[in-house]
Amino acid sequence: MIGRLKGTILERTNDHFIIDISGVGYVVYAPASTLKKITPGGELFVYTKCLYKEEEAFIYGFLTRDELTTFEDLISVSGVGPKLGLNLLSAFSPAEIYRAVEEENVDLLSSVPKVGPKIASKIILDLKGKLSFIEKSTAFSQAMNTLCSLGLSRVEAINKLKDLPPNLSLEEMVKQALKDTHGSSHDQ
Repeated sequence: MIGRLKGTILERTNDHFIIDISGVGYVVYAPASTLKKITPGGELFVYTKCLYKEEEAFIYGFLTRDELTTFEDLISVSGVGPKLGLNLLSAFSPAEIYRAVEEENVDLLSSVPKVGPKIASKIILDLKGKLSFIEKSTAFSQAMNTLCSLGLSRVEAINKLKDLPPNLSLEEMVKQALKDTHGSSHDQ
């Protein structure tokens, strides 16, 4: 199993790139959002998921751990294969997918090519309240619960916390989220 790759980008197409590691070129399929950010000749570190179909191995690459875990969550849904998972991550960030699932936004998810209302509903049914990327850290989970106890919805709390640096303490996460919520007012 290949968990991550680091090397030089040899080439990029509309659905994959080839990364050179010690003279071996690995074909890595990736969402469009990842492909837009890489340049042939540049160095790259990607998190990977290796899947096998019949006698062939496929490597899927992601710039962040959140993208990887969201991809894993998506392909765990019956009827959602790797191509649909990449299509969803090409259209939306992990946080946007999470928000769509939690808000049961079938229309948004089904706006992605090859994802109809039936598949979108299945994704929501299977993943609501279960997306694992959001449980990044104990402090994050505790901060989310604290914000919810202060009256924010789970989705609002996640939106306030998702872009904060991951190394903040619980207290700092809550302070920053409340600061953003209340603008320039001072929180006690």
